[in-house]
Amino acid sequence: MNKFKYVFFDLDGTLIDTVPLILESFNYTFMHHFGVTRPQEEIIRYIGMPLMNHLKDIYPGQEEELAKTYREYNEKKHDRSIAIFIGIHQLIKTLYEKGIVLGVVTSKRQELAIRGLRIFNLMDYFLFVNGSEASTKHKPDGEPLIKAMEKANVKNKDEVLYVGDSPLDILCAKNAGVKSAAVAWTYSPIDELERVKPDIFIEKPMDLIKYVF
Repeated sequence: MNKFKYVFFDLDGTLIDTVPLILESFNYTFMHHFGVTRPQEEIIRYIGMPLMNHLKDIYPGQEEELAKTYREYNEKKHDRSIAIFIGIHQLIKTLYEKGIVLGVVTSKRQELAIRGLRIFNLMDYFLFVNGSEASTKHKPDGEPLIKAMEKANVKNKDEVLYVGDSPLDILCAKNAGVKSAAVAWTYSPIDELERVKPDIFIEKPMDLIKYVF
């Protein structure tokens, strides 16, 4: 019997390498509006949080204007500025062919998340893609995964694994009552990931297989 029946994934920094574009988009936005940038380590810690929440936290009252600039820049460069991590396509295809129910749970808007998955021919493997619109609360709250489990008609949380690259992902899994896997190809500091104690830590994508079957 499989150890997990459902495997849900974060998107940015987990399946698709969008972080360089995210950093570039934030730097452009802050430079455009304020003539300065912000520390890279600060921006990385916010990745996994919805854009509006991030901007509201650091520039309250200006988040809508900043988000407009960010999205215009990011979406214009998106398709030619992202990459898929080596081994991800093989992992997703293998899980799908072995009957694992797959989903994406991301803080990115659903439309752009689907666009990224389609670029790398991943979309057809997933039962659903839940973007930031799918829940009213967001990572590290467990609601995004709770909504995902409802969509997949999960009956037993012990059959669910959530894979992510950020401490926010791991905390989301814990708060939803499911197991978590952290990835080594993260942009987040490894010590911060270790601090939140993921159940599994994988060095490369195909390593996940031994924990699922």
